[in-house]
Amino acid sequence: MLGQITESDKLILLYQFETQGELAPESIIDISDEEARFIRTSGEYILWESGKRDFDYPEVANSHWLETTYLGQAAKLDCLQSHDAILCPLFMSNQFRGEWHIHNGFLRMNIESSHHQMELFSVANDDCNIHSLLLFKDKQLKGAANITLMV
Repeated sequence: MLGQITESDKLILLYQFETQGELAPESIIDISDEEARFIRTSGEYILWESGKRDFDYPEVANSHWLETTYLGQAAKLDCLQSHDAILCPLFMSNQFRGEWHIHNGFLRMNIESSHHQMELFSVANDDCNIHSLLLFKDKQLKGAANITLMV
């Protein structure tokens, strides 16, 4: 990855993922500032963004989520009131710990394993409890997933 990926870049990646159904890890490198401005002002992007909302603390604190990737992997994700986050891949005994926070309405999590640092970034859908998520490992985009609130 070149430089720091901004929240605007991450939103464009989520938009591309949700509208095109796939996301290449090198996607962000290929987007120029001019192209990003064009995407953010397109009617399709504006319509997509109007279907989003901010996450709020009561919704996330002490919540349990199912994370599913498009590679068929799944994990349980717990967001505790203390802002601790626990990621437990299903069918594995590993448990990864980190923290969650809401910044500008976006849900962000930083989780560490013994060898890697992971960041998860999500924006909330307005009409359901399934939200798209970007997965970064060691500051490199690794793909996208969905998180579903378990009630």
